[in-house]
Amino acid sequence: MLLSMEEALDRILVKMNPLGSELVHISETEGRVVSESLIAGISLPPWDNSAMDGYAVKASDLTSASAEAPAVLKCLGESPAGSVSDSVIVPGTCLRVFTGSPMPQGADAVVMQEDTRTLGESDEQVLVLDSVRPFESVRFKGEDVKEGDALVSPGTRVSGFQVSLAMATGLQRCSVHCRPRVGILATGSELCEPGQPLTPGGIYESNRILLKSLVQRAGCEPVVYPIVEDSLEATCQALSKAVEECDAIVTSGGVSVGDYDFIKPAFESLGGEIDFWRIRIKPGKPLVFGEIKSVPVFGLPGNPGSATVTFTLFVHPALVKMGGVSKYQHSHIQGILTESMNNPGNRRLFLRVQLNADREVSMSGRNQASHALGSLATSDGLLSVPEGTVLAQGAPVSVMMWPKLS
Repeated sequence: MLLSMEEALDRILVKMNPLGSELVHISETEGRVVSESLIAGISLPPWDNSAMDGYAVKASDLTSASAEAPAVLKCLGESPAGSVSDSVIVPGTCLRVFTGSPMPQGADAVVMQEDTRTLGESDEQVLVLDSVRPFESVRFKGEDVKEGDALVSPGTRVSGFQVSLAMATGLQRCSVHCRPRVGILATGSELCEPGQPLTPGGIYESNRILLKSLVQRAGCEPVVYPIVEDSLEATCQALSKAVEECDAIVTSGGVSVGDYDFIKPAFESLGGEIDFWRIRIKPGKPLVFGEIKSVPVFGLPGNPGSATVTFTLFVHPALVKMGGVSKYQHSHIQGILTESMNNPGNRRLFLRVQLNADREVSMSGRNQASHALGSLATSDGLLSVPEGTVLAQGAPVSVMMWPKLS
């Protein structure tokens, strides 16, 4: 029985659990998933401060100030950013301040430097050429973030902006989920390493570097193993080693029913348990999912188109959850078809498509066969066409974009 995409994904995700946690310096957390809330250590700003260079004043002193009739104030000195003045602003006085300078006691506004002139060389008298409103150009303590606020929730992958915010509140370390180590195996006696002479009937192996990139986009640490020849012994040895060293395993090839497909027999030989191995999609019908010694193993088809589709639909969400992300959805962009797309078959079809700046969706190359790398290399994402369906030219569609770090 072929499982639907939704059934297969549900059966995978229910077995995925986040790994343990580790404490890291806050500067190293971009791209990591926090396991505990990040709590602001101080308020931002930490105190009331000036939003610009100018003079801290009492707004009531400048009610009638204008270029024709400027107000005259006595300057009590200056307070550069990084210092705190002990001056107290009383009627008729001001203090020279700069962007970020703490507001002195008694001041309730800042007049910008461009609206002032000084008298004499001592700068003790300041002409103010315009009025200000109370609290104008003042940034208040905690108006951005208040001490004790939750900055990042558990299960969130941290962005560079969030790292900056956390550091600005004084945080030094935080608890993050450990990155899953994901073993990558490619099986097939026909496979040759690039750079080596191509054997008769052989092909250069490229799926491992493809899967390595996809594993990294899921926020995981890829572990790439040597090519595995088509034999039960070699497949068992490779899987056994990866199981001992990794948190999850992704294989490429050897998952169908041919005489030289050994992933399923290797599962049995190693005491593993296969949950399912066929899905009602195209490309990618043969997909093995199971566990060996509690380590999840994803057996993907060997054709690169099939491997990419099945990884995107099933492995990526699973690894993201294993990495600790609490909520994940594939990114979609809405577009309009420039041509009709037909799926006369009885499996859901995933087509590689391109999406231009005008949100026009077109086929990525004419060859959509599962082995074709050309249409994969020029594509932006996948378009799902349900079985027995024709999507007409001009129809609105939703394109599933290739995963980025999520």
